Amino acid sequence: MMAEDRNIRISGYLDGELSASEREAFEHEVQRNPDLARELAEIRSMKEVTDSMKLKEFPDQIWEHYWQGTYNRLERRVGWLLLSVGAMVLMAAGLYELILSLIKDAGEPWWIRLAVGTVCGGLAILFISVVRERLFMLKRDPYREVKR
Repeated sequence: MMAEDRNIRISGYLDGELSASEREAFEHEVQRNPDLARELAEIRSMKEVTDSMKLKEFPDQIWEHYWQGTYNRLERRVGWLLLSVGAMVLMAAGLYELILSLIKDAGEPWWIRLAVGTVCGGLAILFISVVRERLFMLKRDPYREVKR
């Protein structure tokens, strides 16, 4: 009998899933094979121990505290996400309007318009870079569970 088939038959025997003929054949095999009998006894005792185990019930106060903390963290994350998205949209709209006014206003020299456009572009790139890095670190920060 192969090890995998052996484990399946032992489990089926202990769980009462074998047919009468399979059960008789297995019991006959157990009588002939002392290794199988020892393995069956070990698994039977392990099954008795695990069947007698019960999960510990937590008091309602612990569950209430857990859910309250979960909701608070979720609310804060959603709030920060909405604030960040709104700020990015307002910044993008402001940069767009600034660039349009620089392009349309021919009263300023070209080099000033170019300098202001370059500064705005650099700020936008830095802002996006910082936001992207913060989002990346939120997911992978090994110390996020440490209370400060």
